[in-house]
Amino acid sequence: MSEIDKAVTAKDVAQFLEMSVSGASSVMQLMEVFKMVQKIKRRGTYYVLKDVYNDEQIEAMLPPKVVIIPKRRRSRPKQYSPPADNGLEEYLSAVRLQPDSDDGLSALAMIGLSHQEIAEEVLPTIREMPEDLGISTLDDLGVDIKVEERKIGVPIRKEAFATVKYLPKDVRLLNSGETRYLKKQLKTFDGYEGIEEFGTVFAKFSALEYGKYGNVVYFSMGTNQWDYVKKVTIDQSISDFIVLPNTERKRWSSWNQFLIGLKETGVRYAIEEYDKIIDQFMETGHDLVEMTVEDRKANYVRNILRKRIRERGLREQIKASYVEEWVYLERIEQN
Repeated sequence: MSEIDKAVTAKDVAQFLEMSVSGASSVMQLMEVFKMVQKIKRRGTYYVLKDVYNDEQIEAMLPPKVVIIPKRRRSRPKQYSPPADNGLEEYLSAVRLQPDSDDGLSALAMIGLSHQEIAEEVLPTIREMPEDLGISTLDDLGVDIKVEERKIGVPIRKEAFATVKYLPKDVRLLNSGETRYLKKQLKTFDGYEGIEEFGTVFAKFSALEYGKYGNVVYFSMGTNQWDYVKKVTIDQSISDFIVLPNTERKRWSSWNQFLIGLKETGVRYAIEEYDKIIDQFMETGHDLVEMTVEDRKANYVRNILRKRIRERGLREQIKASYVEEWVYLERIEQN
């Protein structure tokens, strides 16, 4: 550079050293850090030896400045011109005569345009400008532009989740009406394939008590403890708008009214106590109730209830099942 006495670009250095332009740019940036060269932007990026030349010599090495004359704007009809303060109008007129000033963005922001809107209008024009105008990269513009990428989540995500036996303790079995309604809402979204054949659904009670299904539900083939389960995660933007049908929403919101328990009668519970549970369920008119029996395992209670249902000829009307320590009585829909 000292031999030729001229400003050079990264491309010139790359040709001289027989290397890539990006590699030459890195070398020149490193030299700038060590204060060996001075970086100047003039219709491109140029480098000269630092503290060797005065301002007049450097000016002679660089391409001549290009004066960009702003296009004359067509005046709008008076009836569409909004009233403006004289001081603001004078300020904007002065800014228009200084196209290289950063105040242009501030002025536009003052009259209601955001920097993002300005960038959307300016960037296409910059990309179309020829290199001889001195603007070759966005870095030459002197404006920091941040682009944010927003990712949209997968509507429905499925993953294997062991069996019914290992379901979380805070989930509850949905009745057939609630299950059918949920599947109807989900079948229009990507990811529903593969779970449409599952007819049993469990949802978290923390969501059900507020009248919603929640963003995590569990699909299964049945309530047997060895039945295969799929954990289904629904995007929050979708699950927030899927609410339970009106009747079920009221039932879950007042859940404590439907917790059916048995009073301890001694060493064993009489058959009449189980019949009482069945009668109470039939009288309430609810489609599904959940219960626990003190000092009795859920599978034992389920078996006794099934036996009483069968002996009383109610197999076509109700059925009993269990998950963990919870026992369920569900009404069978009549076709």
